[in-house]
Amino acid sequence: MCTFLMFPLPQLIVKISSSPFLLAEMFAFNLAAAHEGLRFTIAHSFVVSDVFTGGEGWKLIDFVPEKDICRNFPKSEYPHVIHYCQRYYYGKWFIGKYKLRKDFISCESPLLVMPPANLATQAVTVSITPNGERMEKDPKFMKREAFMVCTMIRTLNEAAIYFKDHHCNKDTANYENSYVFHEDMSPP
Repeated sequence: MCTFLMFPLPQLIVKISSSPFLLAEMFAFNLAAAHEGLRFTIAHSFVVSDVFTGGEGWKLIDFVPEKDICRNFPKSEYPHVIHYCQRYYYGKWFIGKYKLRKDFISCESPLLVMPPANLATQAVTVSITPNGERMEKDPKFMKREAFMVCTMIRTLNEAAIYFKDHHCNKDTANYENSYVFHEDMSPP
């Protein structure tokens, strides 16, 4: 879970120097906030990130019917922030930023295939990683996985389409929804 923690100044400096890359921007923010004497109230319901974590805004998603998770999601229940820092799986549907092709936002790259609208209604308890590893999943977290898979794929496609619309030759830009992480998308 990614949370801003307020450390006394000497401890914060030690934390920054011991982890110069991972989460360094959060520690830098804390250092600046502590220096300025800013005070904060922690609100856990604004962000979703890790489907297995408590203290995030997952209750918003948990109350939405499965049939509306991938399409027709009510705007009133949408979290304010979706922190894309995990890998998300639902059967063979997968999204992970380190597996996404490096040129995804380009004129040549195809768009991701959108999961079916009824994805969250499919009884899935096994997910398969792009390298073939089978993972048993707790059914109570699968609606969250489906939400993240559908939301991230839709959002990444929207970003790629915006780029293509504004920076690519309309005749040669690749708008084909053909990019998936598994050659065979049949259910596991």
